[in-house]
Amino acid sequence: MTADKSAAGRGRPPRRYLVAVVSIVVLSGALFGYDQGVISGALREIRRTFDVDTFAVEAAASWVTLGALVGALAGGHLADRIGRRGALWVAAGTFVAGAIVQSVAPTIGVLVGARLILGLGIGVASVAGPMFAAEAAPERIRGALVAVYQLSITFAIFIGYLADETFTRAGSWRYLLGTAALLGVALTLITVVIPDSAVWYLKRGDRHRAEQSLSRTVPQAKVQTRLQDIQKSLHGRKAGWREILSPRWRRPLALGVGLALFQQTTGINGIIYYADSIFSAAGFRTPEAQLSATTWAIGAVDTVFTLVAVAFLDRVGRRPLLLVGLLGMTAALVVVSLSFLKLGSGTQGEGRAGPSDAGIFLLVGVVLFVAFYAMSIGPTAWTVINEIFPGPIRGRCVAIATATHWGTEYLITQFFLSLLGTLGRAGVFALFAGLCVLGFLFIWRYLPETKGKTLEQIQDMWQNDRPARPHRSARRV
Repeated sequence: MTADKSAAGRGRPPRRYLVAVVSIVVLSGALFGYDQGVISGALREIRRTFDVDTFAVEAAASWVTLGALVGALAGGHLADRIGRRGALWVAAGTFVAGAIVQSVAPTIGVLVGARLILGLGIGVASVAGPMFAAEAAPERIRGALVAVYQLSITFAIFIGYLADETFTRAGSWRYLLGTAALLGVALTLITVVIPDSAVWYLKRGDRHRAEQSLSRTVPQAKVQTRLQDIQKSLHGRKAGWREILSPRWRRPLALGVGLALFQQTTGINGIIYYADSIFSAAGFRTPEAQLSATTWAIGAVDTVFTLVAVAFLDRVGRRPLLLVGLLGMTAALVVVSLSFLKLGSGTQGEGRAGPSDAGIFLLVGVVLFVAFYAMSIGPTAWTVINEIFPGPIRGRCVAIATATHWGTEYLITQFFLSLLGTLGRAGVFALFAGLCVLGFLFIWRYLPETKGKTLEQIQDMWQNDRPARPHRSARRV
């Protein structure tokens, strides 16, 4: 305890506090990541268990995203009404209930309903977890801490893939889906031992608790100044929808929604959704070989390169990572599109002992795309979305942007096959490449650099329509 207080006084956050903040972000992301990884391998067994058609199986997979959409919209309201911690408790409880029910579901209807409930918890956590980290973390490491949300998603997906590979016996899908409840229980326990953010306490008028919370991340000599800055940014009142849609906040809201859109429409879901066919064309003929390729070529690469983003977000900044990543994604998708064009109808290379040349290029393009996505817009979008909005409207704006993320993901998953039938494989991935170019232009034109700035400085940047300059304490804190 003495060491923690001494560290806080010198400007270094207590280690236990940072561990708790990181744990909240990790568990918030793992709720979705583990489920997404496990369900991808469980769908075949679910179909056999309940003897249902493809539509029912797709509903079992996609309704989690619908639930997350609704949960994200509710999450902003909950975070403003009962606090970031309170919203996380709701998320964890809802998730645990959904995980338990889906593991014992007697019919496909009950399973789909349970996954909708599960999605509600995921959606609330996707708003409250990163928002809490953005408000609680020191600005010098805020980018990395919020980016851990995406890292936890990718790592949990990887763990889910490995679980599917390891436990392949009949009926194991129930145990794998039920195990997810442990993540919700862990999230509940962590939020019990950590205070809410200073922003939340000041919004409800509790200056004493706000001071205690802020003293964990700010040197004691600067606590009062920061409290005044936060209080000023909140304007001492609650903001309604008219305030959110007012001209002065229109730019950050458009930026947050745009980032959420480009994060999902630049091809990642197409790569994941079409992974089996991609790896089949690349020479992996059996379902087992395709699952193994997905585990390592997508799951492992995604995890490793998200670590790159976590390491460099607060060193090189948000803009450079996003711009370099989108250029790399564009080039990789061009390779994927040309490879599919070369493969034609997909008959080339069939019956061969190994993959064709076009299949090898296809595999390389996929791996490069996943790598560039993971080091750029995948995690960085979450960081920017949770730091660009002013205090009075942060909860609702983060909810809108996060709901855009889930809604776009659902639409792409739902209509990807129709798009594929209209444009063909080469055409779809060429479209994704074009969207990457649009995303690059969008970032280049509208996103200012927010590295090293306090949340209050970023708010001031929008109000004055100029880049905010971090003061000296922001560099040291």
